[in-house]
Amino acid sequence: MNFGITLPNFGRYADKDEILKIAASAEELGFESLWVSDHVVIPDSHEGFGDVFYDPFITLTYVAANTRNISLGTSVIILPYRNPMVLAKMTSTLDVLSEGRVILGVGAGWLQKEFEALGVPFRERGEMANEYIKVLKVLWTEDNPSFRGKYIQFSGIKFSPKSFKTLRPPIWIGGGSDKAIERAVSLGDGWHPVGLTPEELKEKLVYADKLLKEHNKDNFQISLRRNLEITDKDISLGDTLRGPIEKIISGIKEYKALGVNHLILHFLSGTSEGVLNAMRIFSKEIRPLI
Repeated sequence: MNFGITLPNFGRYADKDEILKIAASAEELGFESLWVSDHVVIPDSHEGFGDVFYDPFITLTYVAANTRNISLGTSVIILPYRNPMVLAKMTSTLDVLSEGRVILGVGAGWLQKEFEALGVPFRERGEMANEYIKVLKVLWTEDNPSFRGKYIQFSGIKFSPKSFKTLRPPIWIGGGSDKAIERAVSLGDGWHPVGLTPEELKEKLVYADKLLKEHNKDNFQISLRRNLEITDKDISLGDTLRGPIEKIISGIKEYKALGVNHLILHFLSGTSEGVLNAMRIFSKEIRPLI
C-alpha cells in the first residue's frame, strides 16, 4: 500500500513556506505522493474552506521544482470548470517538467453555487466530465487529434507536449456515487473516493468489482482520501483513522485488506508543526506495522 499526504493549498495554513515544509518532509519520510485540492471561488455559504485557495496546478508546479521523486496529484480537479484542451496542456506540461510524476485526479463537482458563479451548467456536470475525460485522452495519445462532441469539437491541430515517459498521465476519478464509480471504471485508471469507512467502502466495492469484471479491466487503482488524527481522545468509531495509534493501524489494515492501493492522508492538527510531527509518528511507528 502506498501513502500520500495532502498539502495545505487552502485554509489557514495555505502558505508557500508551509507547503514546501510539508512537501519536503513527506518526501524525506518516504511518502509516495503529494495532493492538492481544487476550487476556483468559494461561495459565502462555504466559508469553512478559508479565505485562501491556491490554484492546484501552480501549487504543484512550485512543489515540483522543490522536490525530486515524489508523485504529484490532484484531489480532485473539477472537470466542468476548465476547458479540457487547456487542462490537457497544463497537466502534460507539469508531467514533463516533473519528469513523469503527475497523477490527475478529476471529478464532476458538487458545489452548485460555485458552478453558478462560474457560469457552468450544474445539471450537465456529469455529461461534461465524461466528455472532457475523452478529450484529454485524445489529445495525449493521438498524433493528429480530432474530436467531435456536444461541448468540444476540434480537428486539424497538433498537441504537445504529450507526457514524460508513459502513454499518458494516469486519471483517477473521484466521487462516491454509483455514477462516479461507473465513470471511474469506464473512463479512468483508478477510483478516488473521500472519507469512506471500511464498511462503506466494502459495500461500494461490490459494485466496482462487478463493473471491473464486465470491462475486463486490470491494474485499476483504488485510492482513498481520509482524515487522520493521532490522539488519545475518545473518537467515534466512524472516524476510522482518528484515535490512538493502535486504532489507526487497525483501520489501515482494514482498508488494505479491502484492496486500497493508495491511501491519501489529511492530517488533522491544531498547528502545521503538529502535522509534521504526526507525519513523523506515522512514518516511524504506524507504517512499519501495516
